[in-house]
Amino acid sequence: MTEDKAAEKTPAPPADTPPTKKLEITQDDLNELIGKTRTETRTQSEKEIAKLKAEYEEKLKLASLKEEERVKAEQESAAKKLNEELTAARRELAIKSAEAELSKLELDPALAGIVLGKDADETAKNIAALKKQVDAMVKKQLDANIKTGAPARGGTAGSNTGNDELRKAAGLPPKK
Repeated sequence: MTEDKAAEKTPAPPADTPPTKKLEITQDDLNELIGKTRTETRTQSEKEIAKLKAEYEEKLKLASLKEEERVKAEQESAAKKLNEELTAARRELAIKSAEAELSKLELDPALAGIVLGKDADETAKNIAALKKQVDAMVKKQLDANIKTGAPARGGTAGSNTGNDELRKAAGLPPKK
């Protein structure tokens, strides 16, 4: 009876479960992946250590200053930090604006970082230049496709021989 209750509580697997894929990876691929991960982690750690070290040195420097000098240095440091945050926020806003403009022109918004200029006018000029180049490339490709012409109706040239063989194998007469 306890087995029946346990069977009732566990849900049955869905009937439409996709087949599981077996992941195959070679030792070389695994070693390369581990190496990349170690390098990325080391780089990130070194950056964090450098940042912490700079903060520590700044605090030591501030501690050795007189009260007035320390307050002034702290204000300068805070102003610098705010300036950096403002610059980052402006860049983020400019990227969002560029992404919106690219979307309007039916271009990939991921290109925003590429077309981003020093100001909005330069960004707009970069977007216009990109659009012009993309349009020229599309026109060139379209012209090339028009010159080659459309494929023959019903398949590619020479496909009748394959069809005749299939019809013959199926016991049907060849198509005229």
